[in-house]
Amino acid sequence: MHATSAGSARSKNYTQSIFLPYIYEFHSKEVPLVRSTINGVDIEMPVDTGSTGLLIGAPVLPDIDPSQGTPAYHYLTSSHILYVGRLVPLSIEFHGLLGSRAVARVPALVVDRSLICPWYDPHNDTFECPPGKDGEKPIERDTSRIMYMGVGFARNTPGNGQPDAVPSRNPFLNIVSINGQNTSSAVLRTGYTISTKGVEIGLTEKNVYGFSFTTLEPGVTHDEDARDWGSVRANFSIDGHIGSFGYGLVDTGISQMYIRAEDGISLPTVWVPNPNPNGTAKEVERVRQGTQIDIDFVSLTGDKVMGYSLIVGQPSIMQPASVRPAKRSPPPFINTGRNFLFGYSIAFDAVDGRFGFRAVDSVGSPCCTATNSTRSLLA
Repeated sequence: MHATSAGSARSKNYTQSIFLPYIYEFHSKEVPLVRSTINGVDIEMPVDTGSTGLLIGAPVLPDIDPSQGTPAYHYLTSSHILYVGRLVPLSIEFHGLLGSRAVARVPALVVDRSLICPWYDPHNDTFECPPGKDGEKPIERDTSRIMYMGVGFARNTPGNGQPDAVPSRNPFLNIVSINGQNTSSAVLRTGYTISTKGVEIGLTEKNVYGFSFTTLEPGVTHDEDARDWGSVRANFSIDGHIGSFGYGLVDTGISQMYIRAEDGISLPTVWVPNPNPNGTAKEVERVRQGTQIDIDFVSLTGDKVMGYSLIVGQPSIMQPASVRPAKRSPPPFINTGRNFLFGYSIAFDAVDGRFGFRAVDSVGSPCCTATNSTRSLLA
């Protein structure tokens, strides 16, 4: 059993938390948004678990001097966007229910330039987008429209394009006050839960009730910051073939699924006309409709914590907008996309390094099966 089955007395001491409802109803096609304020500017802030860090276009915060900050860059592999700018310490205020509020303090990337660069190589490229193999040039983006927040973990692995995606840049892990009261590690357990209704920052005995947790490995910078944890382990199979044991990500930033199988296992794919009218390619590769994908999130020893199945293209509550093959580089990897939340809420415990799942009440579709659903409290 890998779910925490009982809470200890110390779990009852964690009482600080705040619930941030989404501004609009959770939808497959849009990144969920919460209300926030930075330097007096009200921002409908995206909540993306597939990246880490606060990104704000320089024109949005004109009071910040162009010379202020430390040069930095950030690349999102799923959307092929490169951000280049400066890390500047900022406070961000989140607005919850009934006037409640929380303040986080983090270094934010104030973006001076942003480019769409599909051929960017996170292993070799840094601050610049090189020309494409046929001489293609990147597409410049309007920085006055950039307001983005990554709250994920384990995004700073080598070659992921986010070298500064460390816990100190995650607003949800750096709350300094709630409703005007300073936070304390004695009463606020660093972490959060995310559902289709909103985000709850600060884990308590009440808000983790019903979650099944699995333990995470220490992250890249865990020795410097004990809140840095690795990705959740996953095992998945294609059309019933041998499973691929690797890593998983529940990514609220995208509606599609990405999958990278074990070396030697081929994905059944087809090339289809690019549905993106602004895309640079005429055709794009997709996993063939009718393909069955069985996904298990597992413990460090490979034991199943929860799992679900889907058939590509067949309607189900957790069906992604599309299923795309990820770039061929080990280890095996699956990114579920945000539709996963229609079946399960998730929780991240940054104190003890745990990731949790809780089935939503409406799950009744044959697409989804869960194991180890023992009611769990903070250990």
